[in-house]
Amino acid sequence: MYKSVKIKVERLRAEYFAPYGHLIGSLEERKPDIVKGNHSSYEKHAYSELTPDDRKDDPQWYEADSNRTPLSEGLKRAHFAFHTDAGQSFFPVNGKPTVYIVGGVGEPLRPEEMRAFYGEGKVGVCLHMGVWHTMPMSVDGAELYTTIRGDADYHEHSVEVEFDMQQGLVIEPDLENFDPNA
Repeated sequence: MYKSVKIKVERLRAEYFAPYGHLIGSLEERKPDIVKGNHSSYEKHAYSELTPDDRKDDPQWYEADSNRTPLSEGLKRAHFAFHTDAGQSFFPVNGKPTVYIVGGVGEPLRPEEMRAFYGEGKVGVCLHMGVWHTMPMSVDGAELYTTIRGDADYHEHSVEVEFDMQQGLVIEPDLENFDPNA
């Protein structure tokens, strides 16, 4: 239904990820920068497999279009955002391999400028404020991600793009051409 744009996958290394944020060994190691409000923490699951008959995302997500791309299932994403009140951290609780897809700071977000980073699940990421991102992708089964961001109103302090609804696109990491053992 939607055209897929594959993003080359790179290893998650501090020097490669530096324009977008920091690698963290725990959520306590570094909190995201914040300019309004306080830090807020919550947990969110992500699943490597799609389950169309048992969707995991909030049913309200599908009210706009029942065929829209899931927020947290599978290895394709269409919803990307950045925040103007704080950066955001994600940490894989169970240590599952994870792909993080990010874009530069500011608007507009172009798929050809995105980067995909493969982490083995031992570290998380602390994104700079204004960095485009999507929900991390669990590569192997279900993973629980703890995230920290600002507690200011999400809609008031976020800029979003819905590639599926706005451009007929989904973004996916090109895992077929990535060797995690190399």
